[in-house]
Amino acid sequence: MIVNAKNLFYLLFVLFGLSCTNHKEALLLNHGFMEKNVNLHENFDIKIEKNDYLQILLISKDKEANELFTTKFENSQGLVTYSSGVPSKGGFLVDEKGNISIPFIGEIKVESLYRQEVVQIIQEKLKEYVKDPYVQVNLLNFKITVVGEVNNAGTFNIPNERINIFQALSLAGDLTNFSDRNKVHLVREINQERKEYILDMTSKNIFNSEVFFLKQNDIIYVPQKKSKSVLTFNQFVLPFVSVTSLILTAINLIIN
Repeated sequence: MIVNAKNLFYLLFVLFGLSCTNHKEALLLNHGFMEKNVNLHENFDIKIEKNDYLQILLISKDKEANELFTTKFENSQGLVTYSSGVPSKGGFLVDEKGNISIPFIGEIKVESLYRQEVVQIIQEKLKEYVKDPYVQVNLLNFKITVVGEVNNAGTFNIPNERINIFQALSLAGDLTNFSDRNKVHLVREINQERKEYILDMTSKNIFNSEVFFLKQNDIIYVPQKKSKSVLTFNQFVLPFVSVTSLILTAINLIIN
């Protein structure tokens, strides 16, 4: 049987086009980048929430006062790794009333305040007891959760408290071939109410999103787009067809 070279070429063209289309769908930011530099995230500082664990460090000439603010950790590794979703033990707990209780000062309201606001309040109150106090406040339980069509779903601690959506997906092993990159869901709790955002990871507008930088306890869900049968076809049938077409082309040339 002689294979029609024109028909064979047409078949290869269709299969190649299908493969390219699938490859394009798998790309992030395939709609281009921002045309100019715009600082849309000048303030990505976190707000303190109930049940947060705060590390409060006092630096002053009074060593005894400094030691009162030294946090004892049962698991110090949690401060420097991304792998565990369990917050480190220790620190100052923000209770259900939104308060923390610290040495010298007692209870202060910190819920819904930015970290720098908390620093200023503590430093001002400590001036009554400590000369020239310098205070640092860090969040110990900054964690995010990534689930769905990613290669390594889980909950991750973020030591430096700054992470964007792309970095989060990278921590989770990147998106799978089944993922719907146009409809990535982000769930965030704001004032004890959950709000859902739909993100298009293929669009440059993602950089303009108010949720480009993540907050503590954000949940990212990546839905499935393609069936596994389609992916199986692309991964196994297309290579087989390509090899077969090359063999048929060679036979056709020999016969002719």
